[in-house]
This record gives sequence, structure tokens and C-alpha cells, in this order.
Amino acid sequence: MRFQTLVGALPRVHTLAEVGCDHAKLTELAFVRGLCERAVVSDIASKCLDKAKRTLARFGDKVVYVLCDGIPPEAKDADLIMICGMGGHTIEDILSRYDGDAKLLLSPQSHAERARSALTVKGYRITRDECFKAAGKYYDLMTAEKGNMTLTDMQLKYGAFYTRPTEALAEKLEKRLDALLGGGEKTAEEAAEIREVLGWRR
Repeated sequence: MRFQTLVGALPRVHTLAEVGCDHAKLTELAFVRGLCERAVVSDIASKCLDKAKRTLARFGDKVVYVLCDGIPPEAKDADLIMICGMGGHTIEDILSRYDGDAKLLLSPQSHAERARSALTVKGYRITRDECFKAAGKYYDLMTAEKGNMTLTDMQLKYGAFYTRPTEALAEKLEKRLDALLGGGEKTAEEAAEIREVLGWRR
């Protein structure tokens, strides 16, 4: 379900790049759905790249494999770059070293605010930013393209479009709110923020 949701946010492109590909299941699904004609997949670990080669073997020379840290030079002509399954700090670091203008699809595993901040610093405009649930876990999904955008602290923390919260975000925050009850001053501040986000559903 998670992979299907992420790939479901992809437009049809000529060249797709997946950074930190691991087994490259996202790229495989994009090929199967006819969403790309060629792909560049990269990972910092050779074992992961070997898994990707096995996953994508049937696509032959339509795929370029790169062992590297970050976005490889081979992805300079990519129409869209996917960076999923990493922490927000890692995504922030990767984007800080990127000077291209490809569309982006990000799914940070934690600290999503760092990924959002990195996008604005690099001159990107977030076009989709939502929380979804898969296999009992909550995930963030962001898409972005070149363009200016300024985010408030609330947008950085809860999503660029938090005033239109998804059911998954509301459920996640309600659980967090329950956990905060009876806390001190710091938790009271966070609880107030969460209530504000939840209030936009009314």
C-alpha cells in the first residue's frame, strides 16, 4: 500500500531517478505502470544496488545503476527524482548538494520539517504535502517543483497544507494529543498547536 501510494503521486515522465533505491521497488512499479521510459537508480550501499539490479533486470538498458552518496551526476537530465525512506536530516543534506531543477517526490521517515525547509531553501514550491497511513504506520508524502514558497512554522511542522488535514494526519495527531495530556508547559504548547490543526477539519 505504501509503495502504491507513493508511485500514485508520480506524473508520467521520460526519465525517473530514485535515490537511496534499496531494492528499487518504487522504480519497478513506475515501469510497470508505464510512468517512465528510463530510470537512474542509486544507493550508497553496493548490496542495495545489487538488490536493485535483480529487481529491475527485465528492464535491461533502460536502467542506469550508480553507487554513490546523494543525487548522482547521471541523474542530471532526470525529469523527476524520488527520495524516500530516509530521515529528514538526510534528505536535507542530499538536497543541499543538488543544483538541478527536476521535480521532486520526497517521503521522509522522520523530521519532515527538515525536508520542507530544504525545499524552500533550494527554491522549490511544494505542490502536494500529505500524511497517509499504510500497514498501521503513518508516512509523509511531498511533491515539489521549482518556484518560490515561504512556509510558516506551523506549515513546516505539520505540512504545507495542514489547514486541509488528511484523515491520516488527524488520526496521527489525535494519538499524539492523547499522549500529551497531563504533560508540562512544553507539552501544553504542542497540544495547543495540534488542536489548531485538528480545528481546521470543522
